[in-house]
Amino acid sequence: MSWCRSRSDPKSPDWDTAKMFAKEICRRLADAEPDLYVLNMAKKERGGRIFLDYLRNDRTATAVAPLSPRAREGATVSMPLLWPQVRTGLDPKKFTIRTAPALIKKSKPWADYAKSAKPLRAAIERLIKSKS
Repeated sequence: MSWCRSRSDPKSPDWDTAKMFAKEICRRLADAEPDLYVLNMAKKERGGRIFLDYLRNDRTATAVAPLSPRAREGATVSMPLLWPQVRTGLDPKKFTIRTAPALIKKSKPWADYAKSAKPLRAAIERLIKSKS
């Protein structure tokens, strides 16, 4: 695998390596739990399973930012949630441009975000050693 040599972190993986890592993690999850996860983007192929989107790990990929309004009736937004908030019956229509500010004030979904950072290179090296 190749590693980029940036000024900030010469041991950081390059984009291709990060994408390969994400794809392999997603593949292993989908193989281990095929009733829960799928790698195929097509909605008709998902069948109620969670699409594992490793494709966002690319220099040219786009993604919806948190709190971005969606072009749907009701002006719902892409809403960051705490894991306890993710449950059966969750209604995405309750997260709108009107309700989001108060919900964000109450939940603080990014409170521990920085603490969760881990070096990707170490994870890639562990994955290579455990290659199945």
